Amino acid sequence: MRIRGLLISFMSGALLLTLGLGAGISRLATESAQLARAESQARRSSQQVSKLLVLAHEYALHGEARTAQQWRTLHAQIVTGLQSDPLTAVESLNSVALLNELFAQLLEAHEAPAGGPADTAEQDLQRHRRTLLLNQLLLNSQVLTESVQRRGEEADRGRRQLEQSTRRLAIAIPVLTLLMLAGLAWLLYRRVLRPLKHLGRTVSAISQGDMTQRSAIRTADEFGDLSAHFDAMAVDLVSELRREVAVRKQAEAQLQLAASVFTHAREGIMITDPQGAILDVNETFTQITGYGRDEVLGRNPRLLSSGRHDRAFYAEFWRALLEQGAWTGEIWNRRKSGEIYAEMQTISAVRDAQGQVQQYLSLFSDITSLKEHESQLESIAYHDALTGLPNRLLLHDRLQHGMSQCKRRKDMLALVYLDLDGFKTINDRHGHAGGDALLVGIAHNIKQTLREGDTLARLGGDEFIVLLVDLHTPNDCKPLLERILSAAAEPVAYAGARLQISASLGVAYYPQALELDASQLLQQADQAMYRAKQDGKNRFQISGMGDLT
Repeated sequence: MRIRGLLISFMSGALLLTLGLGAGISRLATESAQLARAESQARRSSQQVSKLLVLAHEYALHGEARTAQQWRTLHAQIVTGLQSDPLTAVESLNSVALLNELFAQLLEAHEAPAGGPADTAEQDLQRHRRTLLLNQLLLNSQVLTESVQRRGEEADRGRRQLEQSTRRLAIAIPVLTLLMLAGLAWLLYRRVLRPLKHLGRTVSAISQGDMTQRSAIRTADEFGDLSAHFDAMAVDLVSELRREVAVRKQAEAQLQLAASVFTHAREGIMITDPQGAILDVNETFTQITGYGRDEVLGRNPRLLSSGRHDRAFYAEFWRALLEQGAWTGEIWNRRKSGEIYAEMQTISAVRDAQGQVQQYLSLFSDITSLKEHESQLESIAYHDALTGLPNRLLLHDRLQHGMSQCKRRKDMLALVYLDLDGFKTINDRHGHAGGDALLVGIAHNIKQTLREGDTLARLGGDEFIVLLVDLHTPNDCKPLLERILSAAAEPVAYAGARLQISASLGVAYYPQALELDASQLLQQADQAMYRAKQDGKNRFQISGMGDLT
């Protein structure tokens, strides 16, 4: 049975019992009051009967009309009093009626006329009659008095019994109340408190992490429903918690992975706020820059600036970062020690759900060694391995650049083709090492005679090219050609010997009347060099003078 039904039944029974007890008490009180009134009326009627008898004697003695009137009034009161009591015995009412008849006869006997002897006898007879009537009144009064007294005694006994019943009922009421409260307490304990206690232990166990606990109250009442709902909720909660635990473990694993990547990444990592203040860096950042984490937190990354980049570079850098949310490129920075290094850097904007920038993430690696290697490769690609001079590739680039400048500046350049005279004899006599030493020495000597902006390149073997720029007339290069011949003829020390040879030069100018390219210009200088050798060596010949513009 459901608790609400039990409580309604219990309260209904308690209410009915209370109403019954109240009705019983009310009835006992009413009956007690009626008996008390009856007892009081009996005492009053008994007293009135006594007074009535006295009035009858007075009237018999004196015959006063006033006394007769008082007797009738008192008799009427007695009749009224007895009739007002519904429990008055018929015997009492008959006795009262008989008293009235006897008193009426007494009145008749008292009113007989007085006269002579006959009359005296009549008077004696009347007196005797009055005496008999008085005796009859006395007997009837006694009978009436005894009847009224019995009624009073019965009323008194009934009242006492009612009072005793009332006292018993007064004792029974608190006892019944206590029993009702005890029953209610037992009901509340069994059907409410005990299930609540069990449910509380289950909730406490679940809150402490024991997700296997269940309420398992299987009563057909509200607590049974609550238990079923609670157990269903516990099952859902366990499922939700397991899912959340799985998600949290996954998130923790991702965070641990991210933290591991952040810590062990071989690239430097720097995180800044939108204003550029450094929020965090990893260990590789410290290894690359030399700055500790505590030294850079809150500072701006410009402390790493090398000064090699101009404002245009940084303007383009911020434009790409703000418009595209990312920038990737090479940048030169400065370590804490002051050493300048190159790094490959990628900066990305980290945005929130609303698209607002929360942080900037910078990943960079030190590519200084790579840049040095590139420089080495570039040097190998564009320079002669023996002398360190520009090779044919770099010469071609510089020649193209020089020819373009001549067109813009309206000036001239001279391409000098230099070939050593008798170099094979040096190789045969001193070996290739001697020949290499001679080539290096001659390259050094010639380079010392050139101006800034001029280029000395080695084509291979004993052939060199000199590019003379910023010439206004063909005659401007003749002093330079003489110095080149003198420098090529200077002796070079090798293994205790002095190695010395001469050189032949062929010169071609640019621009000329007809447009020609770099290879054609080089071919003209080569042909002029052969003419110089044919003319006796250690001299220079100029090609294309008649074709100059």
